[in-house]
Amino acid sequence: MSRGRVPESLLAGAATAVVAWPMTTLFTPSTWMRPTLAMVAVVAIAGIGARLLTTSAIAVAGAQLGAVVLAAGALYGRGHLWHGLPTVDMVLAFNNLLVDARETIQNYAAPAPTNRGITLAIGLAVALTAMTVDHLAVMRRSPAMAGLPLLTAFLLSASNSGDSLNPMFFVAAAGVWLLMLGRQGVSSLRRWSTTAPMSTSGRRQDDRDGAYGYAAVGRTLAVAGLVTAVVMPVVIPHFPTRYLIDGLGRSSDATGFSDGQVGLRTTLDLQKSLASPSKAAVLSYTTNAPILTPLRVGVLEDYVNDTWVPDSADVSYSRRASVPLPAELDPSTPRETYRISVNDSRIEAPQIAAPTPLLSGDLDGVAWGLDRRTSVASVNRSAKSYSFSYLALNPTSAALSQDVEPETSGYLAPELQVDPASQALVRKAVSEVVPQGASRIEAARAIQKYLRTDGGFAYSLQLPDTVTNSFGQAERPDAISLFLRSKVGYCVQFATAMVMMARSSGIPARMAIGFLPGTADRGVYTVRGSDAHAWPELYFNGIGWLRFEPTPSGTQNTVAPPYSLPPTTPDNSDSPENTAAGSATSANTRRDGGNDPGAQDRTTTSGTTSRLTSWLGPQARTVVLSGLIGLLAGVLGSLVVPLAARSRVRRRLRQAPDEATRIELEWQTMVERIGDLGVTPPRGSTPRQAGRFYQREAYLEGDQTQALRRVVDGVERSRYAPPGTTLTDIRTDTKKVVKAVSAVRRRKDRLRAAWWPTEGVVEWRERRDSVARRLRRPWERLQDWRATRRD
Repeated sequence: MSRGRVPESLLAGAATAVVAWPMTTLFTPSTWMRPTLAMVAVVAIAGIGARLLTTSAIAVAGAQLGAVVLAAGALYGRGHLWHGLPTVDMVLAFNNLLVDARETIQNYAAPAPTNRGITLAIGLAVALTAMTVDHLAVMRRSPAMAGLPLLTAFLLSASNSGDSLNPMFFVAAAGVWLLMLGRQGVSSLRRWSTTAPMSTSGRRQDDRDGAYGYAAVGRTLAVAGLVTAVVMPVVIPHFPTRYLIDGLGRSSDATGFSDGQVGLRTTLDLQKSLASPSKAAVLSYTTNAPILTPLRVGVLEDYVNDTWVPDSADVSYSRRASVPLPAELDPSTPRETYRISVNDSRIEAPQIAAPTPLLSGDLDGVAWGLDRRTSVASVNRSAKSYSFSYLALNPTSAALSQDVEPETSGYLAPELQVDPASQALVRKAVSEVVPQGASRIEAARAIQKYLRTDGGFAYSLQLPDTVTNSFGQAERPDAISLFLRSKVGYCVQFATAMVMMARSSGIPARMAIGFLPGTADRGVYTVRGSDAHAWPELYFNGIGWLRFEPTPSGTQNTVAPPYSLPPTTPDNSDSPENTAAGSATSANTRRDGGNDPGAQDRTTTSGTTSRLTSWLGPQARTVVLSGLIGLLAGVLGSLVVPLAARSRVRRRLRQAPDEATRIELEWQTMVERIGDLGVTPPRGSTPRQAGRFYQREAYLEGDQTQALRRVVDGVERSRYAPPGTTLTDIRTDTKKVVKAVSAVRRRKDRLRAAWWPTEGVVEWRERRDSVARRLRRPWERLQDWRATRRD
């Protein structure tokens, strides 16, 4: 059974199964596991059987591929087979299932639902991984190289889970791979010849060959490496998460945004994005509007138990080009029409980022529509590129001067409901802020000014848990009361407070969530996850829902709309609010790249931070990333020649027909390696002459001299001793001699020998010549055929 290499085959299969284990975090339920494990078992069993019959790597891989095809048909293609054999109909069915799998991955956050397509895709992918691992670890006897496909499979899960994986996934995968590596290393050490006596059980009576010590050191290093790999991520800084596949990297437990699709369904999603601001782009756009406006993705109307609760949508999807104007919009309201073109949007369906109100849209074949009650745009599948035409309303002061809704009115009842827990405190605040008999716009402006500038509120992501009452006791009131009393919060708290204060004043109000305008770069605006924002919308008869901005402009510029500010007079023309309104075009984008106010506390902002953020802009990050990629490519490229030399020596030793040939090859390898160090004996030297030359040039002494003598004696015995003479392995001594010579050479000689060994250069030349011969062979055959025709 040694030809089948059963233990190695089983270890390779186990390693593949273990790296597939983290996929349980990506797909639920885990019904895909049984057929996937069956596919791995088929690969292992087919490999064992094929290796019992042949030593050809191509034949073994072909047998495994055939077994995978038959197993896939039996497990996934029932109803599409002909007497158990695959058919064209099965191929077409598999294609349809894989298309379904791709759509599931792109349109669902992890954990995505498991369907037939997902089950097939995972099974085929893991089977191909198992074949690759088996070929490298078993056939090529290179479990170290087998770590690459195992790492790739593991990273597909780790980088798309939306949250950190349980360390046990990594420990299990790394542990099995280290077992493969250790078994191969000990096996290689065991193949070295020895004169140590064996016990009756076949084991050496002591550890003279060092195998047991080698294994013990290997186990110690393996455990230390695993512990370090688990502990180090806790203490080193983390870079922004990067997702390999759109869709899966959107776990509800994830913080921030990613390069996968994103969504803002609740204020909880928004809070997570602000708590861990991501530099990943959500979308980019161009517009002809002179004053930028936030991009809305949703509206929240119901506030229950300190939380905004999303409502179910009522949308009729179609590929319409235009939509009717809001019914409440009076034709006499001043307006301007602008256009926005979005590219590379990663907003997940059914949400879509858009200004409001919309006139028309081109979504490249994606069906879309407006919610019948909230007028929020939504899509039936994700749209990466689209354009909208929309209105920018400029209502007059006369149009905005409307009476508030009386408390007995049933008009827009949900948008007039005040949170019962904080109703008393909200009414008290309104009575102190809003003048008696104020119109709707006067009340709205007063509330906004109170929260934005006059009330002493501070922006902070660190919310207090309690507030101190007049008796010095800590209290834990409801969320709105806590904010109004502590006067600390971020955009969600500011917007919520204004909604409740507006409702208490008789103005219908609701919460909108979306993104601020983003950062401009040569006419293209980029919106990132850290631009997520919340703001209140208040209803005005004949106009509709208008945006207000109670969040302070503090460290980041959120610009209040011009209509939400008091009319400019000579006495207040230089006020911060009017200055902001007058320069809205420039102030709507932050200098440091983020737009939601208070992504960091004002107390932690400094000039050094701003300069650092500015220096690490998109171009600088691109340069740094390119440099790191180039450095990695350089390091990998520098290993090509040394690895080729190692492969050449090991292959020649493995193919040696007898021990005498192996000793001769080891001698030649030693001569080549010492020659790479710049110590080359005269041409035609015998082993004894070369030995004296090395001893003289390298100043060998003591154990080094004894090792060189054993090498020379071993080579002479292999060349001149009669047949049947016991030969001594010289590999250990040749390494000791090479190490001794290297110790007395210059550093540049050692580097040249390590990175540019002659054996590696020869190996690559032979490979180049082999490829050239193969390429010339068809041409030579053609020439021979032509010559034959002429004859």
